[in-house]
Amino acid sequence: MKKKLLCCALLAGMSMAQSAMAQSYDDRFYITAGAGVGFFDKDRAVSDDVYGTLGFGKFVTPNISVDAELWHANPDLNNPGTAGSGFNAIVVERNWELMSLSLTGRYHFIEEGRSWNPYIALGIGAQEHHDGTQTQPIALGFNKSRVGTNLMALAGVGIQKDLGYASMRAEIGARFDMDDKGTANSYYTDGYLGVSFLFPIGPEAAPVAEPVPAPIPQKTCADLDDDTDGVNCDDKCPGSPAGQPVGADGCPVPAPEPTPEPPKPFRG
Repeated sequence: MKKKLLCCALLAGMSMAQSAMAQSYDDRFYITAGAGVGFFDKDRAVSDDVYGTLGFGKFVTPNISVDAELWHANPDLNNPGTAGSGFNAIVVERNWELMSLSLTGRYHFIEEGRSWNPYIALGIGAQEHHDGTQTQPIALGFNKSRVGTNLMALAGVGIQKDLGYASMRAEIGARFDMDDKGTANSYYTDGYLGVSFLFPIGPEAAPVAEPVPAPIPQKTCADLDDDTDGVNCDDKCPGSPAGQPVGADGCPVPAPEPTPEPPKPFRG
């Protein structure tokens, strides 16, 4: 049931990320692959060991990334036996295998023009364990590994650097395993230090060009001839009546006086 709920949460998170509108940042999905060293809780009685990770995620805002991450480690038990079990020798074949699936959000403190940026990480998920601790006298043989799934959370800090096509993350933090069935403790706190690489999927979107505002049309002399007298920019009398004779300055000119008729000859 826990696994089904976790898968639903992961799918919901990825759906929310996919529905984000295209932004001015690189919002492509990416895959991650990484490895590191786990510093396991002393109550597990295991040696520090390497771990591996695979992931799938994207940036949902310019500063926030969300990743679904698969994490696996298989540390050897230093002392597989418990008090009174009669078995205290180092047995390499006995392990405490851990595998988790988590949804991790990271807030990146991005500064313009910088190729590396610090971040903080918080995650929650489910962790399956195969605890090979020997809980019965060795005379009775090896007991089966204790198997179960429980809630886990993580918190960390790191740096992400742009390498061009890919990016690299270096992260250190703690993982909180809510395993309450262990023989030594009701929960475990494990440290980790690792490096992972991010590989974007698909071509990078072309930057969206800002729309250029249309130029405001400028009025010309032809637009300024409101009285349609044929004189535009130099019209000093823009309100002259239509049909009124005007001069070069657009102002009315007096009408020419009529030419007098010549006198008629006298006939007596």
